[in-house]
Amino acid sequence: MYSFARKPIWLAGHALAGCLLVIFVIAGFWQLSRHNEVRDRNAAITERQDMQPLDADRFFEAVADSESIEQLEYRTVTLPIRRLDMDDTVLIRNRSLDGVAGCHFAVPAEVPSDDSTESRGVLVVAGWLPQQTCEAVLVREPIVIRTPLVAATQVEGRIRRSQERGWLGPADPAQGRLETLARVDVERIDRQSNLDLVPVYVEVISFRNPDGAVIEPRSDQPDDTPVLELIPPPELDAGPHLGYTFQWFSFAAVAIVGYTFVLRHQARKGESEQIADD
Repeated sequence: MYSFARKPIWLAGHALAGCLLVIFVIAGFWQLSRHNEVRDRNAAITERQDMQPLDADRFFEAVADSESIEQLEYRTVTLPIRRLDMDDTVLIRNRSLDGVAGCHFAVPAEVPSDDSTESRGVLVVAGWLPQQTCEAVLVREPIVIRTPLVAATQVEGRIRRSQERGWLGPADPAQGRLETLARVDVERIDRQSNLDLVPVYVEVISFRNPDGAVIEPRSDQPDDTPVLELIPPPELDAGPHLGYTFQWFSFAAVAIVGYTFVLRHQARKGESEQIADD
């Protein structure tokens, strides 16, 4: 009844169907693993954001241990600011906020330890600027930006790991002084900074005065004055991966059922033709 299935053309069909089935199953398990990664990441972010904020001393102690840096990401830290090295400001290009193109404004900051007069350098990503303002900053055009950055003596922020280029994506020149980068590469920025930067950076959550009170942007400036917007916290949604998992496994089920149906249909067709010939 199924002798036709041993013919070369059908053997090729078996191989093709088997390959597709394997691809569908692998894709399904890959999407499931991505879903689990996102779930674990969201749980870790939530847990770390709820922890007590680090002070400068505990922060410097933690970043000195390279093995603990991964566990620091998304924890909150409060840092005193001795000065901002505005001459070493770098713009992180191609960053959007609510669908609007722009850049991130990164500046090295001199941060003193709480229990000593020694200072360390910390890269502070102070916020987001719209694209037109980014371009004006790059050409050194005189421009007023509404932000409490310069007035702040403390910042509260999220600790983030330095970003690295993956297999794809633009590459920044390894040499020379750069005013814009494709990503927050702390090591690359450290090469052109006057400060010795720690290997992580801080995304500002709030700017604070010496008493620890939050400083808001000034409201006495024209309405069209560009604002340095704070970077929102990471989204904690599960993403589409679980849906894609069901989709790929559905494809695999359809492939099994469908190919089985084709074989049964062909077998019955051959059997009917054989009876007619008899």
